[in-house]
Amino acid sequence: MTNLSVRMRAWLGLMLLGIVGCGSTTFYAATPPGFVELPDQEPGYQYRAVSADGVVVGVRSIEHEPKGDKEFWVQAIRNRMRDRGGYALLSNQPVKTKSGLEGTQLKFGHDEKGQSMLYTITLFVTPDYLFLVEFGGTEEEMTRQAAYLNWIIENFRRT
Repeated sequence: MTNLSVRMRAWLGLMLLGIVGCGSTTFYAATPPGFVELPDQEPGYQYRAVSADGVVVGVRSIEHEPKGDKEFWVQAIRNRMRDRGGYALLSNQPVKTKSGLEGTQLKFGHDEKGQSMLYTITLFVTPDYLFLVEFGGTEEEMTRQAAYLNWIIENFRRT
């Protein structure tokens, strides 16, 4: 398969992520100290919380249709963040929750109005659902809140 066709496949997959409706709440996400859960969830999210300093946490579960392996979805996310958002990939690492759920965490950077912004997507691929745990904020606040953000991932689980 050529690099272009792989890229087109990844784009198609990620476009479908935006089109396919999110599933019901099939996960548990704990709200860490210093954050409050938002009462009105944005479309596409089943959970959102924010710190007083503006770090936002969002979680969504998406029906895993069309089926793709972890590498497909990781590449689709990388392509979308780079091509549509102008974000640079800073790191890509495996993660594991206390409940044993294995995933991939992608950290992206972007400068906005002279300020460094960070955006992290942790992807968990299961046979039925894709779980996306997203964090966003200024580099300073994301660094300061890193222990709480790691705590969210550690305590995330399927229900």
